[in-house]
Amino acid sequence: MNMIAPIRSADVGESVFGRLHVLIASRPASPDAARVEARQLVATAMTDTWQADSLWGAADAFHIHFDFMMQTIEINGADDPNLRVLRTKCRFYLEQVEALCQSMSC
Repeated sequence: MNMIAPIRSADVGESVFGRLHVLIASRPASPDAARVEARQLVATAMTDTWQADSLWGAADAFHIHFDFMMQTIEINGADDPNLRVLRTKCRFYLEQVEALCQSMSC
């Protein structure tokens, strides 16, 4: 696993990554819409970077965990205690994507 220190942007609330962090923490009314939004936001973050295996691997891991989180919400509801662990994993992979995107944009 690629262990890169997370890089936080100054204006997290308005950034693509800030919006993804909010999406992970939220209780979406439509898990399918949340999946689409997450994929669009990650794709937006990656548009200004060159392709790298570690970036695509981190993005794929994020989407896998995010999809599993949305499935858990659909099956067990938004109060499922296992969502805390899934949110933590989503944030971890999201921070890897963010750090890689920022390092490649320089």
